[in-house]
Amino acid sequence: MTESKAQLRRRMRAGRRALSAYQQRLHGRAAITLLSRIPQMNRAAHVGIYWPMDGELDIRYLLSRFPTKHFYLPQLPAEPHPHLRFRRWQGEPLAFRNRYRIPEPVRTTYRAPKLLDLVLVPLVAFDPSGARLGMGAGFYDRTFEHKQLLPGTGPQLIGAAHQLQCVDHLPTDNWDIPLDMVVTEQQIYRCH
Repeated sequence: MTESKAQLRRRMRAGRRALSAYQQRLHGRAAITLLSRIPQMNRAAHVGIYWPMDGELDIRYLLSRFPTKHFYLPQLPAEPHPHLRFRRWQGEPLAFRNRYRIPEPVRTTYRAPKLLDLVLVPLVAFDPSGARLGMGAGFYDRTFEHKQLLPGTGPQLIGAAHQLQCVDHLPTDNWDIPLDMVVTEQQIYRCH
């Protein structure tokens, strides 16, 4: 019997939360070392990242690894706007938390998602083809839907995950935006 998306989400979230703080740090550092070897990361000047929650791969060390790059965190849209905004973040403490309790920059420079060079995308599960299972709200899919209409435009989308989040095959819907790559602590998957 095939697992539903809800069942897969529960299983994968439990798996990543079960990692110790030490394993979390180790995985994050290993993934950043792999990222630092790819041309897409080295060429990128404006990089979207995320604040790790619920056991997500912690990629915030990128700020000290690449001190000359500009990093941006997503800001949740106000209802009814469906797209994420990306605000500059330089590592300062964040006091504001959005409706999901995720820290966000508030009064910093905004950059349109299409103008980012590369975006590291959080996920719950992925497969080697670049299919991504998120938390279910669809923010990243709606924000980067232009990539479906105009392939090759906008930023490179690189999923960031623990290797344990890889599955053989994920069912996709026609609105799902595929990833260009996925980085884990063990390898980089070049998709499609």
